[in-house]
Amino acid sequence: MARGAGHLPPDLISRPLTQVGRLRRSAVTSASVAVVPTTGMAPREVDVPRLIAEGLDTRQISEKLTCSERTVKNVLHALMRRLHLRNRAHPVAYALREGYI
Repeated sequence: MARGAGHLPPDLISRPLTQVGRLRRSAVTSASVAVVPTTGMAPREVDVPRLIAEGLDTRQISEKLTCSERTVKNVLHALMRRLHLRNRAHPVAYALREGYI
């Protein structure tokens, strides 16, 4: 690895990145400054779980975000697949736990 020839599985790479994000957010938060997470979830990927948490269904989310229902489903599916989440409630729990919402 020191020579650049090492290989880490994706799940091992995501753990340190998640921890660095947490440390960064806690350092900024402790300085009383609002923080917007920059790793892990894109702004649209944050909007969808936030609106699910508010109790909106797919149609209502699409209207609120001014996009199609298919786009909402695609965003949710991509997020769930990339982060290995299992159901519609899991992205909400992940976003809450990681400080996105």
